[in-house]
Amino acid sequence: GEELERLPLDPEAFCAWSAPGTATGGLVYGHYGRPQDLAELRARGVTVRGHLALLRLGRGSPAQQVSAMFAAGALGVLLYPDPRDTAGPGGGPGLGGGTTPTLHVQEGAGDPFSRGFPSFRGHAPPGPPPGVPPIPAHPLSAATAMRLMRYRETPPQI
Repeated sequence: GEELERLPLDPEAFCAWSAPGTATGGLVYGHYGRPQDLAELRARGVTVRGHLALLRLGRGSPAQQVSAMFAAGALGVLLYPDPRDTAGPGGGPGLGGGTTPTLHVQEGAGDPFSRGFPSFRGHAPPGPPPGVPPIPAHPLSAATAMRLMRYRETPPQI
């Protein structure tokens, strides 16, 4: 397809342990990426296979969300914090619409090459780290996600 718009990304935000690479394709809004969200998409005749998935953070870890999209055939995942999901105490302001979080997409914490043990000294073993989805993921701000919604292949009301 053609490039429709270049959106600014926060250069300091990143998704640790995300697979390297560039993914291009149509955009499918998948709500939180849960099994019931994927079932709703299937019921509407929509698939994430061969597309990028745009997901709200929450209702599971980013690692679970990206793994679910990989299993469903997505080429990559864009994750954003919906300000409605990040309200502060008593419903006060939480993350603003322009905030982009830094995330990680590995299950658990620490070095995925040496779960439960100190990190390896000198170098990592060959191959991809275990417990890390093999598709790229990147965090976005809610404001950027809303701009992307104009180009989605699915309606956002899930």
